[in-house]
Amino acid sequence: MYINLFKTRFLSTRLKGIQRILKPFISKTGDYKMSEQQNFETGDLIEKPSHLERTSHIERQKSKVPAEIISIISQTPTIKSFLFRPPPSYIPEFSFLPGQWLDVFIPNVPIIGGFSLTSTPNQYTLTNTFELSIKYSTNPPAKWFHENAKIGDSVEVRVGGDFVWDERKEQEDGTECVLFIAGGVGINPLISMFTSILEPKNNTNVNNMMKKVGVKKIRLLYSARSFNELLFYNRIEELRKEWPHILECKYFLTGENAPPSQSPSTNDETEFYYGQRISQKVLDDIIMKERENLEKLKCFICGPPIMRTDFICWLKSAGLIEKRILLEKW
Repeated sequence: MYINLFKTRFLSTRLKGIQRILKPFISKTGDYKMSEQQNFETGDLIEKPSHLERTSHIERQKSKVPAEIISIISQTPTIKSFLFRPPPSYIPEFSFLPGQWLDVFIPNVPIIGGFSLTSTPNQYTLTNTFELSIKYSTNPPAKWFHENAKIGDSVEVRVGGDFVWDERKEQEDGTECVLFIAGGVGINPLISMFTSILEPKNNTNVNNMMKKVGVKKIRLLYSARSFNELLFYNRIEELRKEWPHILECKYFLTGENAPPSQSPSTNDETEFYYGQRISQKVLDDIIMKERENLEKLKCFICGPPIMRTDFICWLKSAGLIEKRILLEKW
């Protein structure tokens, strides 16, 4: 008994030492966090819940739709975008709201993937295509997309998720100002949302846009480690330049302390913050600007759990009621 107890304590001490040594590397890369994967008291590996387990309580469509990869684009050093098209007979069966995700069934991969749609319903209506943007990881579905997937391959998909931009509901709620907060690949569902808000306005003037949709201001707070990891930066900036009085963007590059040579200069509606995270003061300043119309402000947050927790507390303390703060939790 004493020998077993000694072994257990010895193993625990060794493993904690390894954790301390690897911690700077682990937190920097973000690819693997042993504290979430391994029990350091016993040394036993702990399985993280699968996508299906994490989202088992969320409604999804019943039918699966086959879809073929028709394009693959490297967006950042670690993220690729995949464009899909269902067969003609399945096109009417596939529909989604901005912000929803897909269950992805990959041949010969036993684990079901879960990825947010980064395109819009309008794009699907016009082109019969939809997009997923996937960050590399050792998770089998993500790894397959990065290491094995090629143009012409097919998967099956099923729509799910309740973290959505529903234009009809937002009109009923009187939403006029929208705050989107993204951390890393948390931009994925949000890019679908605010692109959808702005898309119908093409070839119309600003007054017609406001009258039709009701949204008068969109603010994006987007945090990433570096400029190279700002997924969809060019796409976002194209929208901002088209609608400069509506879309305002702030980028927080937590791993860069000096402006990189490839980043653009700051202008009135786009700001870069180097070596900083999104702070309570940034949120307080936004709330202050909308102080007289908080009942018309809605916030959508997608990012790491601790980020979500902090922002809920900060927004509530600033006066925004909880039902107007929406989170993507999976």
